[in-house]
Amino acid sequence: MKRSVNRRRIGPMAWLFGVGCVAASLMLFFTFGDPVRLIGDRYLRPEAAELEHIALWADLRSNADTIASPAIYYLQGAGEGVACVTEKQGPGWVRQWFEAEGYGDTVKVRRLRTQEGGFVIQFDRAAPFQAKHHIVLLPADRESLRAKYLEVIAGTLGLLTPEIQFARVIACGHDLGIFQVQERIDADFLEHNRIGDGALFTQGFDPDRPDHLYPAFDKDTLANGALNTMLEAAYRRAEQGDATALRELVDTKAMAARLLMHEIENGNTVPSEEWLFVYRWSTGRVVPVYRNGRVSQVAPRPGPWSMNCITPLLQDPDVQAQYLAHGEHLRTEQQRIEEQFAALDKTWLPMLVSGGALSFEHAHAARVKNALLNSVMGADIANVPNIVAVRATAGRATFTHGMPLPAWALEQDRDLSSLDLLAKHYKVQVAGDSVVFPRGKYFVDEDLVLPEGYRVVFLQGARITINAGRSIVVRGPLQVRGTRRNPVFVRAAQDEVPFGTFAMVGDGRYTCSLQGLQISGGSEARINGVYHSGMLSIHGATTTGIADCIIGGSMGEDGLNIKEGVVLISNTVFEDGHADLVDLDLCTGTVRGCIFRSGRKNGNGDGLDVSGAHVLVEDCRFLNMLDKGISVGENSQLLVRRSHFQGNTIALAAKDLSTAHVMDNVFVDNALVFGAYRKKDIYGGARIITYANTYTGNKRQEEVDELSKVDQAVRPDASVMEQFDAD
Repeated sequence: MKRSVNRRRIGPMAWLFGVGCVAASLMLFFTFGDPVRLIGDRYLRPEAAELEHIALWADLRSNADTIASPAIYYLQGAGEGVACVTEKQGPGWVRQWFEAEGYGDTVKVRRLRTQEGGFVIQFDRAAPFQAKHHIVLLPADRESLRAKYLEVIAGTLGLLTPEIQFARVIACGHDLGIFQVQERIDADFLEHNRIGDGALFTQGFDPDRPDHLYPAFDKDTLANGALNTMLEAAYRRAEQGDATALRELVDTKAMAARLLMHEIENGNTVPSEEWLFVYRWSTGRVVPVYRNGRVSQVAPRPGPWSMNCITPLLQDPDVQAQYLAHGEHLRTEQQRIEEQFAALDKTWLPMLVSGGALSFEHAHAARVKNALLNSVMGADIANVPNIVAVRATAGRATFTHGMPLPAWALEQDRDLSSLDLLAKHYKVQVAGDSVVFPRGKYFVDEDLVLPEGYRVVFLQGARITINAGRSIVVRGPLQVRGTRRNPVFVRAAQDEVPFGTFAMVGDGRYTCSLQGLQISGGSEARINGVYHSGMLSIHGATTTGIADCIIGGSMGEDGLNIKEGVVLISNTVFEDGHADLVDLDLCTGTVRGCIFRSGRKNGNGDGLDVSGAHVLVEDCRFLNMLDKGISVGENSQLLVRRSHFQGNTIALAAKDLSTAHVMDNVFVDNALVFGAYRKKDIYGGARIITYANTYTGNKRQEEVDELSKVDQAVRPDASVMEQFDAD
């Protein structure tokens, strides 16, 4: 009897102790355990509901891991009688009042046509939101993290892609939940990403839609005609086994990265939707744009790829090698990518699954991440047969009939024999990979486009005369070896009737060196789809050295235009241009000991125009410029010192998030010394910092808008001098 009583007493206690141990174990497992090992793929099975109920009370992290709060966007009808956007069905814009932290204005909102529950918001041109004119809102859930993971991978590959953010949307008092926010890809997006010369187009891969197999531009009809013609010509050559022209038109490194992103995102399939590209007028090249976060309405189909004017590159050994190189780069960056993934989980996952069991959500996120990382680790041409399999479809006829080949493509078809013709016609010397113009006279009566990759050298005493509207384009390293006493001359054949451009087009591998060049009488031109705004135009050189030259009498947009690379300009005279004398875009470098002067009464340009650049200007003279001596814009950095500004309408203007340091200069008889303002809506104001300068006879000292300022300091910080590598 005694034992029986003891059993009745010990039994319930043991039962309670056992339940407590189980509960504590579950809490430990769900709160501190590895969710992937604990749950695995069970959340896909029928027992998932039971496990999730347990996790909801056992996982103590569910409300404790959030380290970020979403921004809140408020929308409501703008004015009496205006309905809320949530009440409007069908297409069309609705005027709404939009409010977020630090921002409030009337905007236009419409429903997104491509995804249920999504919206597009258009901001006023004069009042962009966070430097954006359009944003797209997509309902967000745990799957939205996959878009962020893909953004990380695309950024690692260097692809152009919009940033994804998250915000809570409250419309007319109703909480619509968390939305995925990203900038709409349009011309404003390109400008926001420092691509002011781009034209967006789409191109599809569906053999049943041959009209989609051609580039389709939204607005730029000129680019549409020019690029389609060039792509067709390049396509015909690629059909014959020569992809050289196609490689010149398409940024193959970026294209290989875009192909790899498709493989990582969709596996071994062919795209079901159109891809986005941008055609850059400055370089004449096509660059893919990666857009993620959209839900495809059509599942990707198995290969092979349909033939269009880009897919011949899939079979090109260079593109395949770059594809493999990108895969290897991702593998070397795997640890950093995983760290970024983990940071995204901690920042956004609790917010995206508010109220859910965090163990389950971490397990799902881990499964998504592992799938992407496995794709990264397995990125290999040998495992992607569709990358090299291209099938001729009904749309193929689109590229082989009905469009004439441009003259430049027919000339290039001569290949190496064109060098023999060049040597015979112009009496130049061809040796190895160099084309040399020795001392003598040369008359260029048609566009002269030198073979790609060849070094072109002009020796002292060479005198080049270019017929009206004609141009010279060098597509390899360029050297002009003149002197002040024995220069190389480039002149127009007729006074007052300009030639086009004297240009060098590189791909970031070639150098340009101009010594003792005297050039005048040119304007601007568009050659092979590339727009050259300068009489002397240099695009894509790694380094550009210009010394002891005289560059003047231009009749176009710029006297000298340089895009990208490191620049050193010294002891050169720039004079009498129709518009700007020198325009430096996206450059880093030094301008030293130069003269910028205008004697024209009908011109209206700047001496030195700097955009998106980092430039030191010293010991220069800026005289009688009818616009600005120096104009610095688009988030540029400038240090100007020991220079002389006299008789200019504006001596120095800073715009659009640029900073100009001004020290030890002399300002004499200028209508306005300093101007600081925002010019383009996507940027902010500017800042000018002045140190010890001398001012004499100037009419006004400064003109500043409400976003900008002119500050005065005693001496520059040491970091400023280090930044410009200045003594």
